[in-house]
Amino acid sequence: MKSNAKNALIGLFTTLSMAVGVLVGVAPAQAADGANCKVTTTTSKADCDLITVALVNKVLTLDPANPGRTTNQNYVTRLLVQGMLFRYDAKGVAQPDLVDKYTVSADGLTYTLTLLPNLKYSDGVTPVTADDAVFSWEYNLTPAPPGFQAVTKVVAKDAQTIVITLSKPFSDFPRALAGIYYTINPRSKAAGNPSYWTNPLSAGPFKIKKWVVGSDEFVIEANPNYWAQISVKEVRFLAVPDPVTRVLAVKQGTVDYAFDLPASIARNTLKDKKLFRGQPFQLQGNFTLDFNLRNTADKPWADSKVRQALSYALDRQQFSDLAFNGEVVPSCALTYPTSSVYLCVKPGGTTQDLAKAKELLATTKWPTGFNIRLSVFNRPGWADAAAVIASQWSKIGVNATVAAEPDAVGLAAQVAGTFDVQLSGYGSTWLSGGLATYMGKVGAWTVWSGSKADDDLVTAFDAAQGKVNQQVVLKKIEQLIWDESAHIPVGQRSGYGSSRLPKGLFENSTATDLYYVKQKPALGAKRVTKK
Repeated sequence: MKSNAKNALIGLFTTLSMAVGVLVGVAPAQAADGANCKVTTTTSKADCDLITVALVNKVLTLDPANPGRTTNQNYVTRLLVQGMLFRYDAKGVAQPDLVDKYTVSADGLTYTLTLLPNLKYSDGVTPVTADDAVFSWEYNLTPAPPGFQAVTKVVAKDAQTIVITLSKPFSDFPRALAGIYYTINPRSKAAGNPSYWTNPLSAGPFKIKKWVVGSDEFVIEANPNYWAQISVKEVRFLAVPDPVTRVLAVKQGTVDYAFDLPASIARNTLKDKKLFRGQPFQLQGNFTLDFNLRNTADKPWADSKVRQALSYALDRQQFSDLAFNGEVVPSCALTYPTSSVYLCVKPGGTTQDLAKAKELLATTKWPTGFNIRLSVFNRPGWADAAAVIASQWSKIGVNATVAAEPDAVGLAAQVAGTFDVQLSGYGSTWLSGGLATYMGKVGAWTVWSGSKADDDLVTAFDAAQGKVNQQVVLKKIEQLIWDESAHIPVGQRSGYGSSRLPKGLFENSTATDLYYVKQKPALGAKRVTKK
């Protein structure tokens, strides 16, 4: 396997050398110049006039109720051009954004949030109101997505005051509010108007300058009606689906920042520290193998013993070493390994046990194995990782055909339920959000897989106080996940990015794939609101 991995790496370097010219016709990024970021507009107060950022795919929707809302390129852009009650700062801390102040009742069940005064959307006319938060809850979050199951009511006390009632305490609630789901849009413009989402008004730091649904470019500019001064005047997002081409684009200067790069190639190609800042990262989430249990009763993987056998057959350390340079921490729990409450109930932990895998398979209708299609999104290292898994499964007679797919194809298969098993992954800025993705009633993977749901356990975890009490609930959650094994954790998600920009100007918040942009005053700092 190691020699094969080396050959694959050589092939990727060959691809890199052949990719010169893929971006011919794309103008070099104008904002960045090595370690410095030059401003060409003398009247601008921004630190940069224009930066170019590579996306893993085209932006297909800004509609927060669209099924594609959980696809990376859709939500990282949406969160910049729509308002948020809370937003993550550079360190990954949830800070008040449109909220001026908030209080929590003694029993932890009532959050009262007061909006900043005199807020307006990007048209400079439409006021941002508490009723917009109510509308957005009704539109975006009903039924409640992962992490919001405890919310029972959202009301506008007055034009400035939002009151959110919970059924159980949820200490991580501000982090949920800063996540990918709760964006604020005006009822007066969006209600009953599907075309609104092609050019929504913004209460966020940027507004749309240029975008046609499904085009390669998504261009945004600083929102003059945002409460803070944004340090980047304009961001040009460019869809560059091929990961090796993203490396080349950073090297050539056609892209200033790319978050998701093949680590080995990027480290070698972008090693000049005077020009590039390497940014390795670990997300708060795992790689998982997710099985389709919808209308598949006749398939081998419909049997939980088969799925558990496939889990025992995994060499999770080899998965990390060969596909991700050893940077993926092996995991046998839905909770990611660096979490303080990580807890694995799988017998044998992360150790490969081929004997146990064969023993389990022998008790099923497929004792000598079967064929299965292993699909995977086109992300750096992911297809290689799927190939490693396929080689491991072959040792128990399971023949997995690896299919690397563009996001649109993979998402369509998820929604339609036409996949067999997919190597995927989640990243959540709060733990229960990730848990609910796999076991919440409307969690994305619960729906796509047709797996068991238990919202009560998720809300019980949110309400638990302290590590000991949280792990009591977590043990029940992890036992449910293992017993069903519709979702098999493999290891904590990691990745690599590289930037030509000054540190702190535009990058991902710590341990998230959400973008942070420098602003004055900073999120979390004392604010002087606009009159």
